[in-house]
Amino acid sequence: MLINCEFNLSRAAAIYYCGERISGSLTVTVGGKKPFPLEGVNITLYGTSTVHWRESDPGPPQIEHNDSARQVECAKVDYKGGKVHINETKNLVGRLVLPPGPKDLGPFEFQLPESLPATCSVPHGRVEYILKVVIERRSKHSKSFEQRLVVRRSLEFADLKPQIKKTSTLSLSLPRSVFVPGQNVGFEVDSRDGVLDILTRLYQSITYQSSVPENRTKTVKKVLAECSRLKGDLRLPLTAPIMSHPDQFGPIHISYFIEAYNFVDPPLRLPLFVATVAPPTHFPCIEYSRLCFVNLALSHGDWLSPINQLLAQSCSREIGALALNKHCEGIRLLKGPKRKQSYVQLALRYFHKKVLP
Repeated sequence: MLINCEFNLSRAAAIYYCGERISGSLTVTVGGKKPFPLEGVNITLYGTSTVHWRESDPGPPQIEHNDSARQVECAKVDYKGGKVHINETKNLVGRLVLPPGPKDLGPFEFQLPESLPATCSVPHGRVEYILKVVIERRSKHSKSFEQRLVVRRSLEFADLKPQIKKTSTLSLSLPRSVFVPGQNVGFEVDSRDGVLDILTRLYQSITYQSSVPENRTKTVKKVLAECSRLKGDLRLPLTAPIMSHPDQFGPIHISYFIEAYNFVDPPLRLPLFVATVAPPTHFPCIEYSRLCFVNLALSHGDWLSPINQLLAQSCSREIGALALNKHCEGIRLLKGPKRKQSYVQLALRYFHKKVLP
């Protein structure tokens, strides 16, 4: 029996900021001609951070004997960690018999806490949020449906935070250190000993924290941009994730910094603050920061309900099965009916294939 579940969210895009309310309704469609008995329907808002990476086993080395025909491979250890940020379940309906066709199971609502980390996907981990619906049945396996959500955390700085750091041979200064993805990071390096072979780099640093099989920390640094001039700009990628909140401690921590070194002395390092809101730079015509990290969700008005039904986010998929949704039907309707080819077109095609060399 084909069962489809639709999440009719109250906004067009499933994008929310911390502290906002997630509201909507649930519609279950029963295919076929037989009624569908169920024991209950529950909806859960689930948010979690997970990390996973592999490293060589630090134990004693394996000795390969002379008579061994196989190559000894270095043992690997899987380090994993995770943290559940939110796990709330609400019951929509109890025991019920659904007739064939669509059935509205009523509204639902969840409140997002202010301290949630933002949704992100990094090489060794991710932060994700989902709405999960479980349809319980007697003496049969339950049916589950999921709707992914994007949760963003607003991080704003009122001050530009200019910075400068000096040593006896080198100085690094930033007129501002607060940016949003897509902006240029301006810097200036001053060499006091006359050395001009200086390299300045913009780094992204991601720290992962595991709990299995033991507590372990892995830090991955990535060069986002570099420049060999004494004064210039480094482009912060448009797709760079927002930095982690300074008070946030979890399995994934994201930070940024700029570093300058002359290949002789220890490098100079200054932190960068990549936020959701930052003042514009000196060239607003080439800055696209206002397009970054804007809540694309529309208002909660009832007049948006026809639009929501045509968006992909309002159509769910059953876990491990193919779910029918109205979005695919709408695409097929937009394509229109297939037109029958005329006899002239068929004759020309036959002439082209058979007669011409």
